[in-house]
Amino acid sequence: MPIESRAEIDAIKPVSRSIDAPSSRRDDEIFARRPIYTISLLVLMTFLLIAGALNLYSASGGDAMFYSHMKQMSIGLGMFIVLAFVIQPKHLSASAYWFYGLICIALVGVLVGGHVGWGARRWLQFGPISGQPSELGKIAIAMVAARFFAEMQQMTAYRLRDLWLLAVLVMFMFVLIFPQPDLGTASFLVLIVCTQICFMPIEWRSVAMLFSGAAITLPIGWHFLLLDYQKTRILSFLDPSYEPQGKGYNVQQSLVAVGSGGVYGKGFMHGTQTHLKFLPMSHSDFIFSVFAEEHGFLGGSLLLLSFAALASLALLIAKQSKNTFSALLAVGLGAFLFIEFAINVAMVLRMFPVKGLPLPFFSAGGSNLIVSCAAVGILVSIDRDNRGKFRNRHLHVYKN
Repeated sequence: MPIESRAEIDAIKPVSRSIDAPSSRRDDEIFARRPIYTISLLVLMTFLLIAGALNLYSASGGDAMFYSHMKQMSIGLGMFIVLAFVIQPKHLSASAYWFYGLICIALVGVLVGGHVGWGARRWLQFGPISGQPSELGKIAIAMVAARFFAEMQQMTAYRLRDLWLLAVLVMFMFVLIFPQPDLGTASFLVLIVCTQICFMPIEWRSVAMLFSGAAITLPIGWHFLLLDYQKTRILSFLDPSYEPQGKGYNVQQSLVAVGSGGVYGKGFMHGTQTHLKFLPMSHSDFIFSVFAEEHGFLGGSLLLLSFAALASLALLIAKQSKNTFSALLAVGLGAFLFIEFAINVAMVLRMFPVKGLPLPFFSAGGSNLIVSCAAVGILVSIDRDNRGKFRNRHLHVYKN
């Protein structure tokens, strides 16, 4: 049939372009539907769980602490499965503020009647079950920040006055965790949110005002907020000889353990600093020193690459996300896993003050292990949602 009008020609052109278009775009779409990110996350988490369990077995000598760690790992794997394959990102978005409120109530319970251990009140116990609500706060604060920006979308850059509600939510949880005392975790929550904010357009004047305010309040915090042991940690970081039998001793022994591992390490269960009890807190704060002593520079490098790969996958998943909430939540969870690892390693290498932050998947402590597995599970859930695995023909896709 002959074409009689220009309109009919234009109507046919989009169809012909879609048929004759290069296959690169189709390949990208097909690649995005492949579970490559999910498989990569599963492989990395499996490696870290196995390496962490073996490392803790060596650090603890295979005592009750190790078997408790294995029980907590089973709970963490159950959380991973539920969050990865059952709970959708839209459900997390809808419950973000409720989950935040529940964690805050639990934190109040810790301050009122929490279990005391190692000189701190950080655990909430219900019969035989106990845990640290502050660990769950790492996921809760990432969810709240993601939900905040998903709801408050604007065309212009954000100013400080636009973020006042988010600042109140973050500082409220900070105030609940700080008196436990746990300055490390409280500050880490702020760092997670700051990482998420970096991926949003912020007015440069607001950033300058924020840094100026922080510089002014630092002396006030040193004299009126920090406890004596927290000041000692900072001073020991600047000069290990300041407290040679305390925090300075811990860091010095950690450096000896890492350095004695050399390139290839001393081998599994052959770390002298660990098994001769020279290395303090080898099962928690200085667990990386155990790994570096037994597996050397190559093992430590492999661990660094694994956590860097986790963070990279989180950013790639965020890039493919089709809504602000999923993208910022993936960024926050990637920041949680990688930055906590980086701070712990920097701490044992005397590049950062001793803060008591655990090494994800490695340090003894069920709460952090469960939360780390849950974080990877949420990343898998977001990736599956990006690939349309949760979508139903009779339900529309949420937009926020």
